[in-house]
Amino acid sequence: MNRLARREDEVTPPNIVYLMFDQAKAAAMSFLGNGDIAMPYCDSLAKRGWVFEQTYSAAPICTPSRASVHTGMYPQVHGVTCHQNRAPFNLPQLAELMQQAGYYTAAAGHYEPERNLCRGWHEQAPMHERGPLFESWQAHIKSGRKDVAWSSGAIDCDAKDGNSARLTDRALRMLDQAEASGRPFFLHLCYDDPHPPYFVPRPYDTMFDPDALTLPAQGDLAELPAWHEAARAEVGTDKATEADMRQVLAVYYGMIRYIDDEMARVERALEAKGLMENTWIILGSDHGDYTGEKGLFNKSEALYGCLLHVPLVIVPPRGSSEPGPRRIADLVSTVDLFPTILAMAGIDPPVNQGHDLLDWVRAGHAAPIRDAVFAQIGDYHGFIGTSWPTGMPASGRHKSLIHGIRTTERAYVIDPDNGDEAYDLVADPNELCNLTNPGTAELPEEFTALKARLEGFMQDCLRMRDTLGVVPGDRGFVKGWE
Repeated sequence: MNRLARREDEVTPPNIVYLMFDQAKAAAMSFLGNGDIAMPYCDSLAKRGWVFEQTYSAAPICTPSRASVHTGMYPQVHGVTCHQNRAPFNLPQLAELMQQAGYYTAAAGHYEPERNLCRGWHEQAPMHERGPLFESWQAHIKSGRKDVAWSSGAIDCDAKDGNSARLTDRALRMLDQAEASGRPFFLHLCYDDPHPPYFVPRPYDTMFDPDALTLPAQGDLAELPAWHEAARAEVGTDKATEADMRQVLAVYYGMIRYIDDEMARVERALEAKGLMENTWIILGSDHGDYTGEKGLFNKSEALYGCLLHVPLVIVPPRGSSEPGPRRIADLVSTVDLFPTILAMAGIDPPVNQGHDLLDWVRAGHAAPIRDAVFAQIGDYHGFIGTSWPTGMPASGRHKSLIHGIRTTERAYVIDPDNGDEAYDLVADPNELCNLTNPGTAELPEEFTALKARLEGFMQDCLRMRDTLGVVPGDRGFVKGWE
């Protein structure tokens, strides 16, 4: 039953604004403990809202991650396991359900409409279609050197003409349209920053002093799977000095701060329209970034914390009686956003693999909603190969689907192509010592149990996919139709 239908004397359904970074790792957030970066607006959200400190993405790259948010399913179920797969036609998407319930829906930026994540929007402005957003995105991705993945610096334009500013300009027009509709609205703004290449308009390229930044922990990279060495060669890691790595980090932080300032413009517009009393604000990211961790840059089809651990803040409407600000250290997944956003709108969700965070927080979140999180990626049989500086090294792609499970203490990855991985997150939080390496001691029993649980999850996904009769979307592995 659709719970949005209600009596005239009942409270007006709330508006929902979902702000998303692209490739912002949790470790880069000031409100999650990074003292090297300043993020005034996001810090203000954290002070007013619910900060989920241990949020993990269902996938470490854009398309699979976003498909999981918009369907509430893991990649093995919805079938979008790599960049070239499309979302299936017969799984309901978040915007469709919101639209059917009477919401005005709008999306702008990098939300993957070309991968069939385009259903249910009354208004949409993708940055990959002709227009100002496309022009500014092109200026970004054409920046810098093409022989190394760690090139970084300034885009030759003023900040007001950069992609994030133009996305905000478009969003403000969308707000006018949403207000004119007379309906509650769901607005999804998908900023492209800090997605590589690591370039940003002035003055954000020099806002952070490279020499003052803390570099990621470095260790014996020989302990990692063999594909890492090939990937590092492809991205030119051996050509990067410490100064180069510091510069990447400084620009990456500048890209995040650029979005922070632009997101603040969105809230000021909401405030000017008197909408903050009845508007939820959600801050998130699709996945993280290496930014020098493991000697790599950008991302890959791998299931490490630096790629999966993402920020998540939910701020209730100012005029609501929702629980006040809090920081929650329990594990949550980005698939949980699907039922949570529907709950905000008063909509009964279809079958999904997420948990409603709203009811959990309202009930006091005394017990963890999850004791483990899962992620999946791979099954790639396309032809892109190496795609940096905007994408990943060819050696970082997987022909088989790989699966991962994480608790607060351990992580296990089933990788048919390169061998399984196991990490003690207490002793080795940066995941530099793979405990399945030949010659290492036999894995502790706890990892055996973790692997068995992951195998059970994989079977659950297959059963759900079959029960729902999911028809996989077009895989797009034909040149010219990618």
